[in-house]
Amino acid sequence: MPTITSDHLHTLLASTDRDAALVVVGGRATVVPNDPSRGGGPEDAMVITTRDAVIAELDTGANQERIEALAQRLDVALDSLGG
Repeated sequence: MPTITSDHLHTLLASTDRDAALVVVGGRATVVPNDPSRGGGPEDAMVITTRDAVIAELDTGANQERIEALAQRLDVALDSLGG
């Protein structure tokens, strides 16, 4: 079962918080604010990507296929880090 799914990226993209980030805490992925002036996410969180980075990666092609492919790449990268 993947840790990072396209649903996580949809949640990240739908966030109204421009500084939102997708993080993994305790083996679970979640979207949190990533504003250092507000303390950012949980201390033990591993930042996987940010809203702005996903927008830049998808550019103008934010269709379901590209979102799923990006989620899969991020999940593989996380696995390679032992996350």
